[in-house]
Amino acid sequence: MPSRRALLSTIGTAASIGAAGCIGQIRRELAGYTPIEGPCDAPTGTWPTAGGDPGRTGRTTTVPPAPDATAVDLLASVRDEEGQQQHALSLPVVADGIAYIPVTGGLVAVDLNAPMDGSIWSRDLDVDITAVPVLACGAIFIPGTDHLTALNSTSGERYWRADAVGFSDTSAAVLDNSIYVAGFSPAAVDIRTGTVQWLEGAGETLALDDDGIYTTRSDSQVSGIFAYDLNGEERWRVSGEFVGSASVLDGTVWVADYHGTAYAIDARTGEVYWSHSFPGVNKIDAGLAVARDEVFVPAGTGTTSVALDAATGEIRWAVDTGIVTGRPVVGDDWVAFGRTNDGISVYDRSTGEERTTWSRTEYHLGTIDGLVPVEEGFMIWEGSSLGLSLLR
Repeated sequence: MPSRRALLSTIGTAASIGAAGCIGQIRRELAGYTPIEGPCDAPTGTWPTAGGDPGRTGRTTTVPPAPDATAVDLLASVRDEEGQQQHALSLPVVADGIAYIPVTGGLVAVDLNAPMDGSIWSRDLDVDITAVPVLACGAIFIPGTDHLTALNSTSGERYWRADAVGFSDTSAAVLDNSIYVAGFSPAAVDIRTGTVQWLEGAGETLALDDDGIYTTRSDSQVSGIFAYDLNGEERWRVSGEFVGSASVLDGTVWVADYHGTAYAIDARTGEVYWSHSFPGVNKIDAGLAVARDEVFVPAGTGTTSVALDAATGEIRWAVDTGIVTGRPVVGDDWVAFGRTNDGISVYDRSTGEERTTWSRTEYHLGTIDGLVPVEEGFMIWEGSSLGLSLLR
């Protein structure tokens, strides 16, 4: 595998680098960019990145909607230049009551307290965005099929654009002064300037902790979960058909494969602590949720979602949710599943007892393919119709 020094020597000019059978192009956009200045703390906001945090744990400090909550179409007043309603192409991110939503051809910012007022701003990005954006440093970073774009989160004005490609909903995350993007190969990009720092390895999804990068990939050339140091050097890999993103917390990586088997792996060494398959769980392509000593596994295309002991993988409780294609959201004493064909259900974290369900039929929702928690509510991504509703 090429060394980091060899990779760094190529940055700033067009370069081709072989990485696990894939070819990536590193190019620095030399004109038309503005560096990001000012303070740059850790990502903040209600839900600043896919999975709620760089580790993709699905944790939130918000509370669920009231049982009698109402639903509104967040994009009802968001129109394109021809007057057509926009469609949500992936899950949004949220900070300070503002939702940043990937839509056809670009990104829009919508005030959750005044959704019928239309967008605060919109930005045409020339390509459809299927990855979830990332909020940090007063900016929003949008991974696309051609490049990574940084915009001012207040105005929508562009800071810079870099040639780092992201496809999946969990393809980008921020740590310190870098934004890491998974695409053909994981890339590290300077968060202020957009300079590509390295490009190496394999991965389509991405999770981060303070010590490493954890990616998954499943295709005809390479398949498994891969761990890298923050300088891009491969640490370990575990073979398997992993499609959804990993979750990492307190030195352990949890991931589920496409057949519904969940794994706990030492983040430093790659040692598999345990792996278990569960009846009624199948083809998970979103991700898990992790909180303290519990792991929550969605049903995938199966029928049953389960809560596990994080240390042993033993089942604590199981519920009949039907299909769940999105990541669970876990709060202080509750966990929510977006039940693809049925509705949104909140369960007691300790017992699995159902607390509340908002019926998909009653609320006139499309298929439920993902949840984003907001203050006293959820945003619901309806994959079949590319709709986005606010329930609160």
